[in-house]
Amino acid sequence: MNNSVRNTVDEAEYERVFERYLDICNQAIEKNKDKFPYNEIWKARWKNLGANTILQCAVYDDRPKVIYSLQLTEDMKIKILKKTNVPPEDIWPFKFSYLKHVVENPEDYIQHPANLDWGWLTGVFG
Repeated sequence: MNNSVRNTVDEAEYERVFERYLDICNQAIEKNKDKFPYNEIWKARWKNLGANTILQCAVYDDRPKVIYSLQLTEDMKIKILKKTNVPPEDIWPFKFSYLKHVVENPEDYIQHPANLDWGWLTGVFG
C-alpha cells in the first residue's frame, strides 16, 4: 500500500474512532444527566462556556492526525463543528490508544462517566 493510500486509511480510522468516542461521551452525559453530581457539573460548565465557545482538539499518536472544532450545546451534547488537517495553535491532544480503548469498551464509560477523561473540557475551559 503506498503512503498516500495508507495515510487516507489512517485518517479515516482516526476520524471514526474519535467520532465514536464523542458518541460515547454524549451517551454517558444523556444517561447520567439527571444524576448527582453530573447534572450540576454540566449546568455549571454550560453556564461558564455559553453557546459560542469552541474547543480545538487533536487526535494523535506520534503526531496530530486530525483536528476537531467542538462545541457544547445547551441540551448538553458535544457537537462537531468542523475537522481539519491544519493544527491551530491551541489544541487539546487526544491519544489514539485511549480513544480506541473507550470505543472498544463503551458501556464501561457510559455506565461510569467519571472514568472518561473530561480534562479536555475542564483544562481548556477552566
